[in-house]
Amino acid sequence: MGRGSPCAILVAPVKAFTFCLKFLVTVAVGGAALAGSLALLGPAAEPLAHATTPIGDLEVTIKAPAARSLVFDRHGNLMATLATEDRSPVKLKDIPKVLIDAVISIEDRKFYEHHGVDWTGTTRALFKNVDAGAISQGGSTITQQLVKNTFSVNRKRDLTTKAREAILAIELEKQLTKSQILEDYLNLVYFGNAAYGVQAAAERYFPLTPLAKLDLAQSALLAGLIQSPEALNPIKHPGAAARRRSEVLDAMVSNGKATAAAARLSKSVPLPTTVSYPHTATLDYYMDEVKNVLLADDQTTAGDPGEVLGATQQARANAVFRGGLKIYTSYDPTLQFEASVAVNTVLPKSPFTASLVVIDNADGGVRAIANGRTFAEMQFDPATEGPGRQPGSSFKVFTLATALSRGYSPNDTVSTSRLNWRINQGSGKQAFYNIGGRSDDCGGDTISLTKAISRSDNCAWVRTELSLGPSNFGTDGVKAVLQTARSMGINTANFQPVVSTTLGTNGVHPLEMAQAYSVFPNDGVLKRATFITKIVDRDGKTIYQAPAAGQPVLDKQVARTAVGMLKHVLRDGTASQTLGGFPRPAAGKTGTTDHNQDAWFVGFTPQYTAAVWMGNPSGEIPMTNVGGIRVFGATYPAQIWRKFMLDATGPLPPFDFAAPDKTPYTSRYISELGRRVGYRPVYRPATTTSVPDTSVTPTTSAATATATAGPPVTTARKKKPPPKAP
Repeated sequence: MGRGSPCAILVAPVKAFTFCLKFLVTVAVGGAALAGSLALLGPAAEPLAHATTPIGDLEVTIKAPAARSLVFDRHGNLMATLATEDRSPVKLKDIPKVLIDAVISIEDRKFYEHHGVDWTGTTRALFKNVDAGAISQGGSTITQQLVKNTFSVNRKRDLTTKAREAILAIELEKQLTKSQILEDYLNLVYFGNAAYGVQAAAERYFPLTPLAKLDLAQSALLAGLIQSPEALNPIKHPGAAARRRSEVLDAMVSNGKATAAAARLSKSVPLPTTVSYPHTATLDYYMDEVKNVLLADDQTTAGDPGEVLGATQQARANAVFRGGLKIYTSYDPTLQFEASVAVNTVLPKSPFTASLVVIDNADGGVRAIANGRTFAEMQFDPATEGPGRQPGSSFKVFTLATALSRGYSPNDTVSTSRLNWRINQGSGKQAFYNIGGRSDDCGGDTISLTKAISRSDNCAWVRTELSLGPSNFGTDGVKAVLQTARSMGINTANFQPVVSTTLGTNGVHPLEMAQAYSVFPNDGVLKRATFITKIVDRDGKTIYQAPAAGQPVLDKQVARTAVGMLKHVLRDGTASQTLGGFPRPAAGKTGTTDHNQDAWFVGFTPQYTAAVWMGNPSGEIPMTNVGGIRVFGATYPAQIWRKFMLDATGPLPPFDFAAPDKTPYTSRYISELGRRVGYRPVYRPATTTSVPDTSVTPTTSAATATATAGPPVTTARKKKPPPKAP
């Protein structure tokens, strides 16, 4: 009967005739009813592939199916895929003819002859389903299957649905070419084992053969899977899969698309015995944070990657896992390997762990995150999650930056004698000691600010903090320090302005500490810690590009002076025993909290900034005997930093940081009530460019940087609480 009138079925028995007539009447009147009920077909909320207008003015669309998003490292190499349906749409010209022939031969041999409905196949299916009283399958053309999988997902398989699909199939063929329909179909269908579309199917079953190189036997197997992907799974049901492949080969011979000899040979080809997932990667801390950046509920700051993906978390999730995006990151696999080796080589086996975050000073790119435990062992990431940990004396750099910004000199002197400071109008007093709580730890001498930072004297830095704003019982000075920390990228939203702030008594994350410290080697410019550098949509349009310029937050001369002072921490200060012989220009600061519960080293070279934290993620537990020693910032954290930095900078040419333009004035004495000599400007205006950079991405100098990155924000996420202690 071909495309002729379906009335030829009148020779059928009465029951079949009645059933068939009901279907035909439904088709006949369905066009008018369809316009009012098309919304009930439930099209998926995906980007458009094609648009048609088959019923009056009502627009009907064939939506682009969900597609996997690809994540790339900074070199453009594929890291992982993110998908709810593993699908990678391809153009019809990239699909081998043998596979197209196999699919058409078994699924719709008259595809190029009919206009959407094959009445012969439909009639045959009607008779076969008479006893069931409904049409569940059979007789559908490729166009009808495309309509079914686009508009009728999860709908009851009855005559009304089947008739509507037939109407839409006929109208769809008026709007699209056969090639467009076939391309959409081959990218849509499911092949089992979580493979959607022909590209993912080829990867799944034949990982060593590119899609374009599939042979007759491989193509016949894939075409056969469309009918029932689970029942015909060649791994679980090889017998059924082999029989179905033979059916496809026979159909190809009958359809003139393969010779009998070639089909016979292909029937003897072994079936695949395993499946492959070539683009998946083990979830690790870096990839976990990439997803957090894209999806987190707090993505409300203008310019964030998540902003371009949708206003809600669900919208962003749809874009990430279904939108076919290309997501480019700052990840460097070599630096990640070196960071992991450093942590695992230095860290002794104990209940404690360490976290290392690496930032490239050139662009703020987060190159690596390493932890002493694997992601499988602990999903909580101390580098970015939870309430943060006390940074101890590593927080003193913000008091240092504040003092230098207000005209203080590295040669200004301060007393290290015991300090009692009344913090309110009552009788309460708070004493500050160096680590260990012994009064003689404060020294009692008078030293320069450079010496105070190198030996990390608590009393000296509390005095300096208080001197920055002695009114209001010292809190003005604390607020000034917090303002500096905030401008450098520390999230101070929940900090209280207490006098112990300079001693690092508020919680921070290694990621934000690395971001803040990178301001110093960047000549005072904050370059926000960046995980995502670019996002490209499925049409090839760049929808997000990370800001290229940073935001100046410190005077260039202040930053350069601070670098010079922080060099002494490594040369002759608290980290000198571990880092005194470090062969390259470097600077940084140690940090250790009360009872050795947290230990830090945050430091930088001209190329990289790295923050190392060590402690127990389950709680504040003293590290008094780890590997036979009491843990300080200058022990394991500094050793991890040293191991990593030696490996990371080894291939790079050495160069030093730029010196400040002018030598500061001679010293003035600092007391908790202020400096004895009034304020005088220490530096003339900045006139030189920043230190040159030999890394892959050039550094933007402070002189040319513009504040395009928006207000400083923290990069830390607080989506998960730390694990509970066992």
